[in-house]
Amino acid sequence: MKKFLAATLVALLAFGAADMQAQALLNNLKNKAKNAVNQSVNNATSSAVNAASKAAGNAAQSAVNGAGSSMNTAPQNRPSAKGRTIYVSVSTGKARADGLSPENALKDLQKALDMAEDNDVINVAEGNYLGNMDRGYVQIGQFGNATHDLGKFISIYGGWDTSFTERNVIKHITKMQPTNQSFTAPLFNWNARRKFDYTGPMGDVVLDGFVFDLGENNRYFVKNVAIEATGTPNEGVLTGRFVEPDSNPSFPLEGYSSGDEYALHLDVEGNVRISNCIFVNCRDYGISALMAKGHIEVCNNIFIACRYAACQVKGNVKDADIEKVSFDFHHNTVLFTWTRTKGFEDMGQGFRFMNGIRTINVYNNIFGCNSNCAVERVYYESNKQMEALKESNLYDNYFFANRRDLELAAPGAATISVDASRIEEAEQIGPKYEGNKELPKSFDAFYKAIDQSYLEGYMTLKIVQSRSYDANSAANQVNRLFGLNQQGTEIVRPSMYCNKYPWEKSLDLWGKVPGYGAQMPK
Repeated sequence: MKKFLAATLVALLAFGAADMQAQALLNNLKNKAKNAVNQSVNNATSSAVNAASKAAGNAAQSAVNGAGSSMNTAPQNRPSAKGRTIYVSVSTGKARADGLSPENALKDLQKALDMAEDNDVINVAEGNYLGNMDRGYVQIGQFGNATHDLGKFISIYGGWDTSFTERNVIKHITKMQPTNQSFTAPLFNWNARRKFDYTGPMGDVVLDGFVFDLGENNRYFVKNVAIEATGTPNEGVLTGRFVEPDSNPSFPLEGYSSGDEYALHLDVEGNVRISNCIFVNCRDYGISALMAKGHIEVCNNIFIACRYAACQVKGNVKDADIEKVSFDFHHNTVLFTWTRTKGFEDMGQGFRFMNGIRTINVYNNIFGCNSNCAVERVYYESNKQMEALKESNLYDNYFFANRRDLELAAPGAATISVDASRIEEAEQIGPKYEGNKELPKSFDAFYKAIDQSYLEGYMTLKIVQSRSYDANSAANQVNRLFGLNQQGTEIVRPSMYCNKYPWEKSLDLWGKVPGYGAQMPK
């Protein structure tokens, strides 16, 4: 395998104690990178490893191919009613069709969502879906208003061909990829709630086989390796670094962004499953969800180059109902989650253990190159009894080249960083904690499937930070006259930050590690 990784990560920090955070970030990355990946990946995998991996992969594939239901640890209370099937095809459908047969498919996904009723199934053909009149987003219920706009319990499956005779989510790409749209809502908002006094069966919420990509909508510096401020680590990356929506840089830009929008936002309850999806270049979470009573399963997805966090799900119930909420996060591939700002101050988690959920199971995932941590467990229930009953299970996962594999809250310290090999020592994790380990370098196919220029840029990440103060500047002279604070300037220049990842390359990551990460969807 070509040499695609640099062995060291250098931080050039110019001033004082405030720069130590960036230095610690890069030093930690350096240590993890050395342990996780050699400069050249060994192609020779022993027959014993291959046999074990094949057996594990077959078992995992069988479970994942069953749409995740066999892995769902929560009891299911399925509705007995079966709804209609609605067909949508942006390229062959009609604006005023009835949508009730492949020959009369709708063109507009939003129209299908509006006409759907509980228990309906929506089959969506390949193509790019930009919402009604290409406004850039779709919604089931109003964002932030699930109390009054309850939404719907339906199932949506992408990956169909335009004749609706073949479903293959890799071959027939169904995506939401806005370009120059201006919107202030999530790319996809989904409410699915019952009235407060509802006592009937749980409803189903299923989203399967979509690509969510904000890479054509985000603002980036135009690629220029000669200008350090553009954050272009090498000629192979697509763009310079991500530019925050509220900044006004002086160098040429590409793309457009109007704010920090979620890719997929859920306010739901019941039986929920998000599977076989790709979340790439998402500037404000891949998935952010509020979960009421029921079970949510996020399985067999790829999260790559997301900002803030790849996935966070909060319980949205009163304390007495926390025991009725559970969450499984498994067989996902989570790479290159970026911090909130280019200064790497906060956020940047692959997965977050959040409050309001009694049992969370995180297993058989691959977490790699996450700029803050792969997994975070820093939130505690305010009710100590509820906290004591929580199950935060983290087991049988692979980790590599994260700033830290697990981040814990700790009294007397900001946080504690825990390597995969020591997760069993973390009392906040459990009762299941076994089997967490570094991803072996023998999985050559996985490392090669990552975009090599992007990986090289991340592994050679450096930050230049400098401050200056001019006591005789016009501003400071005026400030002294009126008794105001003196002003200085600070420059933070990372060599890479949330640059655009080529979304087509994310398709190469399906099924590269048998039994771990996203398996081949069927």
